[in-house]
Amino acid sequence: MPLLGMISLRNLLRQKRRNILLGSAMAIGVMILVIANSFSHGLSDIMFNKIIRWVAGHVTISFNEKGMVSREVCRDKERFFNLLKDEKDIVLEADEAIGMFCKALGNGKADNIIFIGVDTSANVSNETKKEIKESYRLIEGSWEDLEKKDMENPGIISEEKAKYLNVKKNDIIRLRYPNIFGQDQASKITIVGIMKNENIFMQPVVFVELNNAKQMLGFRPYESGNINITIKDPKKNAVPLADRIHAKINSELAIICASAKNKDKKADVVILGYKADKQSKDKISKLLNITDGSLENALKNNAVIIPKDLKNSLRLSVGEPFTVTYDMKLENRTAAAAYKVSAVYNPGKTLGQNVILVNEDKFYETYYDNLPKHYDNYTHVFVPKKDNPWYDLIAPEFVLLPRTKNTDELKDKYRQMAKRKWKATLVDVRTMYESASDILKLEGVLNLITLSAVLVLFFIILLGVVNTLRLSIRERTREIGTIRAIGMQKNDVRNIFLLETMFLSLIASVAGILLAFLAMWGLSSIKITMEDNPLGMLLVNSHLYFLPTIMTVVGTILLILLITTIAAFFPARRASNLSPAKALGHFE
Repeated sequence: MPLLGMISLRNLLRQKRRNILLGSAMAIGVMILVIANSFSHGLSDIMFNKIIRWVAGHVTISFNEKGMVSREVCRDKERFFNLLKDEKDIVLEADEAIGMFCKALGNGKADNIIFIGVDTSANVSNETKKEIKESYRLIEGSWEDLEKKDMENPGIISEEKAKYLNVKKNDIIRLRYPNIFGQDQASKITIVGIMKNENIFMQPVVFVELNNAKQMLGFRPYESGNINITIKDPKKNAVPLADRIHAKINSELAIICASAKNKDKKADVVILGYKADKQSKDKISKLLNITDGSLENALKNNAVIIPKDLKNSLRLSVGEPFTVTYDMKLENRTAAAAYKVSAVYNPGKTLGQNVILVNEDKFYETYYDNLPKHYDNYTHVFVPKKDNPWYDLIAPEFVLLPRTKNTDELKDKYRQMAKRKWKATLVDVRTMYESASDILKLEGVLNLITLSAVLVLFFIILLGVVNTLRLSIRERTREIGTIRAIGMQKNDVRNIFLLETMFLSLIASVAGILLAFLAMWGLSSIKITMEDNPLGMLLVNSHLYFLPTIMTVVGTILLILLITTIAAFFPARRASNLSPAKALGHFE
């Protein structure tokens, strides 16, 4: 085989001009294929790792209180952060996603902005800090200025938004927005930095320090917005991690162990919310045994139904108010709520004698405003078992949405969520590949279009390979006859021509890849200004972004070798099948 290789290389050098032309055409095809694949892969990397990652992380645990998209609140963040304790090997960071769309008033001009909390604490890795600085280049101020304590809510604004609002460094912009309780809120942000950002979708963003953002929105220390998780090797780990987190999340029945009071009368009670959708109400109406009041009142949005024994002990009647107090789970104090009796019922054997039923619409207002201590902290608490007819009708802590595989399924899930009008918090676990699977499709389409165009180019090149081989065989027919006459086998003759083609393809591929890297270096060195153009988000620091991968490079070489070898096989086999006598008698 080494001898055959040497003969093949020698033959390549004998026909330099023809092989240089053919190899150049192959190299150009390889160059285009590598550049196109690197560009489409770079687009995906920008979208996933430089945009979506910062907005939603590789994996997101989202919370929509009362099913409202704009009310992203987790009332017990440690419970969900604890789910990541066993995932330290792959989880790089887990961040609280805090942000709000609001109206901003600058110097004589107003516009909409989104203020987003950014964690500047020591918990953030140096690598992440470096990426933030590279992604959002400051032209005035520094990210450390967000930590200043001597001014109100230090913030960093984009250059474009600063121009529009007519503000500069150290100016103040006034904000109006709803907090997490749905109340209108007003705050001020002091501009400490101005950033340059080609991504038009990030230009309305104003960054403030995370804790300042939480205070502005009314979050308590143990509360959070969505949880964004950044991980190692997201393509490999994101979906399995999301599946594991989803499997660990367990929603129990929402139960408040409280003390009910009416004037000087007190009683220990258990407060349960009942589901208020039509199907559940139909079932509840069959189970409820109303003794005072009406079934209609018992199923109203703010209905509170008390058992007859409690009515007697607290000396209550329909329409009378009473208060409940209970110990909070996350603070060392008690919370209180005011209720009014809508109806009285006989709990029978399916519910406890001290169970107050509250329509979930009103129940969750009490439950989420101040999470109660878990019922395990109390004795003799009535908790419906799974075989109890009331079990499926009692409000849960939250509703865990099913996992989805792509953007279409995710959209359908949220459409169903909107139709159902949930009162409970909806918890969802998703990856950026499901949130933006269309981007992966776009990358695939770009690669397919590129591959199709390059295959057409290679088809033309292959015609050149075949013709070149046919010419070469014709010119070397007598030579073939000679080497066959002195003992060379058919397979060796065939392999000489195949090796010639493979060597030519390999050299052309390597040259094409070198040309591709040279071209990408040159293209990415050109500064492109695309202010106020959405396509600017496809640039990195005003430059085109290419991301070649080893798999792309190696795959391209193997593809070229495979195609050219197949194309060369049949002419090579024809050359090997020439008889020595006939070949030696060949004359042009």
